[in-house]
Amino acid sequence: MICVSVCEKNFEACKAILQESPMAEIRADLCGLPVEQTARLVSSHDNLIFTCRIAETSVEYARQQMISAIGHGVKYIDIEIEAPLDYAEQIAMYARENGTGLIISYHDYSGTPSFGELRQIAQACLRRGADIIKIVTTANDIADVTRVMRLYREYDAAHLVAFAMGGCGKFSRYLSLRLGAPYTYVSYGKNAANPGIDGAGTAPGQYVKEELLALLNRNRTRLEYTLQNHETEIPCSKSVAQRAVIASLYADGESVLENFEPCNDISGAVARVASLGCKVSYGPGGKLTIRSEGAGKVCERLRLDASLYKDGALVFDIGESGLLTRLMLPFAACLANELNGKVSIKITGHGSVLGRNLQGAADAVASLGVDCAVTHDSEGKGAYLPFTICGRMKRTGLITIDGSESSQTVSGLLMMLPLLQYDTNLVVKNPASLPYIELTLNVLKQFSIEIGQKRGENEILFAIRGGQKYIPATIYLESDWSSASFFAVIYAVASMKEHRSGKAFSRYRLLNMPMDSSQADKAILEILGMSGVELRMEERDTLCNVEIESPENLKAFDFDASNAPDLFPVAALYATFCNGVSRIRGVRRLLQKESNRAESIYAEYTALGADIEIDGDYMYIRGGALHGGAVNSYNDHRIAMSLVAASLFVEEPVEIDGLECIDKSFPSFLEKL
Repeated sequence: MICVSVCEKNFEACKAILQESPMAEIRADLCGLPVEQTARLVSSHDNLIFTCRIAETSVEYARQQMISAIGHGVKYIDIEIEAPLDYAEQIAMYARENGTGLIISYHDYSGTPSFGELRQIAQACLRRGADIIKIVTTANDIADVTRVMRLYREYDAAHLVAFAMGGCGKFSRYLSLRLGAPYTYVSYGKNAANPGIDGAGTAPGQYVKEELLALLNRNRTRLEYTLQNHETEIPCSKSVAQRAVIASLYADGESVLENFEPCNDISGAVARVASLGCKVSYGPGGKLTIRSEGAGKVCERLRLDASLYKDGALVFDIGESGLLTRLMLPFAACLANELNGKVSIKITGHGSVLGRNLQGAADAVASLGVDCAVTHDSEGKGAYLPFTICGRMKRTGLITIDGSESSQTVSGLLMMLPLLQYDTNLVVKNPASLPYIELTLNVLKQFSIEIGQKRGENEILFAIRGGQKYIPATIYLESDWSSASFFAVIYAVASMKEHRSGKAFSRYRLLNMPMDSSQADKAILEILGMSGVELRMEERDTLCNVEIESPENLKAFDFDASNAPDLFPVAALYATFCNGVSRIRGVRRLLQKESNRAESIYAEYTALGADIEIDGDYMYIRGGALHGGAVNSYNDHRIAMSLVAASLFVEEPVEIDGLECIDKSFPSFLEKL
């Protein structure tokens, strides 16, 4: 249930909120109303919590308010555990005599104690006679959240309200309800129909009532899929395809992409180059042909085509793809330079990409010398789309960027810098996801672009010769290991369950997979191997069929996903089926995806019964059975697919919202099950 915290300074505003709230908390210490008025409020509502914090008032004022509320039949009173013992015992005794429920509460406004301390606090609340234990801390990171939420594994959820305050902890207020808490707190919020109501929150990170109701009342689809197919062929890699599409834009002539299968992200890249003047055609057998005039003529045509301008700016809508955004930003800087700084280039998009902090990409573009105006968040921080780029690039032989945010920014620069008429040395500090950088270099090589590299400690120097020409190419788009990882895990778990049940063993296979690929997510095979899965390879020319057979018991694994962060959702799911505690490194790489994946993985799998902790850069997952429930996709294709995969092995129903987001990367996922 949602409990609306009321802290209005006048009686009528308090009364109006109570009339619209099935459950509410009166914060008498913040309202500051006379006892007679709070008594009238209590008498008007049969589902109230009455709170009067001593830290905000005096002991005597709190005593009068609490005794009056109990006398007028309030359902619960909330006494902070730090309250003077004589006061607390007097109020608790009077509450018991009058049948009022007792909430003993603990608050930490600076951080979150160790789990051992939290458990001691919970025990102290019980010793004080608590009907409901309330433990609220402040989360400085997600590890703090996982620590306080672990209380739900040790105490009866129906008598526990535990969550974390602050921005990092906001989602835990919603999660507490999903774990069985009797209620969580919200603010009333502003009300245009009643401007006399302030509706302010009483703690950092509190949801507004309507905001949490929207989360609770989402339209969800029951997942009723079963595994019908024991082998599958995976569509082309969107990472390779998007890079190849942009390379085709830069090449003067006709490029052919074979084994093409569209998804929303790839289609967005194709639509983008088509809008820039490329001729696009589709042929039989998954063949995509892109004819371009080359980067130079594309820039010249854009300079002359007034129909492409809006309010004096050339607008690029990159859809919802973070990769396409980061690949196109350096080209936008190059284009602004070719336009002699007289025209602005506006980069915009829609959906989840608008919520991504692209500070690293903005800094990289600014390092080229152009002006890059960004959109900030409500606190004036970060760098979000739309971006507006204008001005001339500085002619310099050395560019230094921080690559820790994303390898995609590095890839965008590596693709654009060969177009310049002078040589460039690109120094990337703290490079992330190195396999994806290698993937970019491999695509560039197929389009006749040569880039040298020298690796040092925590940095890479790329030597880029200027004046190079992209030569049209015919390129085979290899199958996508990111998409294959879901079927690899599904097949491994299905095989394990067959061995346990004694059923006839099925032959589970991934077909025509590229074993020499630079794709980082090929590492899913390492995870399966560490857990005891037998992998048999059947070579077919340059490709390979991968047969997956699991033992009766899967072993816990220890895997560093720093270079393969997209594996995190499916690896976390897999860990729930492994005996023991699995450890996955790379939590810090999860913040700027389609969702905050550290938060979404933790919240959704915890809601399904998983035992997960986070400490620093590590996620720890103890194997154990999952159960059904209502889950959220966060409009994140990888979260959605991992939850669909989970539903295949859960007896109770699983319901999910936003299932269509799967089309972003793998539209045929469900039909291939």
